[in-house]
Amino acid sequence: MLALAWEDVDLKAGVIHVRRNLTLEGRFKLPKTVSGERTINLLAPAVEALKRQQALTLMYPSIEIDVLQREHGKIIRFFIRPVFSPRVTATRETKAYYFHTSIHDKWTGVCRRSKVPYRKPYQTRHTYACWMLSAGANPTFIAKQMGHSSAKEIYQTYGDWVSDHTADQLQLLNNTYGKNAPYMPPNKKEQQ
Repeated sequence: MLALAWEDVDLKAGVIHVRRNLTLEGRFKLPKTVSGERTINLLAPAVEALKRQQALTLMYPSIEIDVLQREHGKIIRFFIRPVFSPRVTATRETKAYYFHTSIHDKWTGVCRRSKVPYRKPYQTRHTYACWMLSAGANPTFIAKQMGHSSAKEIYQTYGDWVSDHTADQLQLLNNTYGKNAPYMPPNKKEQQ
C-alpha cells in the first residue's frame, strides 16, 4: 500500500500490479521474491474505493524514486504518482508518500477510536485469507493474490479454514458432475 502508484493500477481490468515495496528505512525496492511481484485481482469494494481515491491523488505530479533491484547495488529510477499520499490531509510540507510509521500511527488511532483491540496492520493479510477461504475461494488463487509461490503456505497456515468447507465442495461437485458423468466407460467396439 505504501509503494502503490497509479501507474500500477488498472481499474478497467480491476487489478493492481505489485512492483515495489517501501522498506522500514524509507527506500523503495523490489518485492523480496519474484512471486511477490504479482497482479492482484481486486474485489468490487476495492475498485470502488480506488475510484474515490482518484479524486484525491491522481492529479498530483509524478515523483522521482530509485528502486533497489535484487542484483546487489543495482538501482532503477522511476517516476510515479503515489495512490495514497499524506499531502491530502497534511497541514505542513510533507513527502509525497507515506512511511510505515505514519501508517502505524493512523492505524493505531483508528483502532483506538473504533474500540477494536489493537492488532498489527500486517494481520489484515490473515483476515483477507480467512475471509476468502470462508467464501469458498480457491487456495491457489488466494496464494497468488498474497504473493506466495504456491498454495502450500495457505494450507499450512489456514488448513482449518479449508477443511471447514467440505460440504460446500461436495455440493459444488455434485451439482457440476452429478448428472453429467457417464455411468460406465464407453464400449471400444461401439466407438469404431
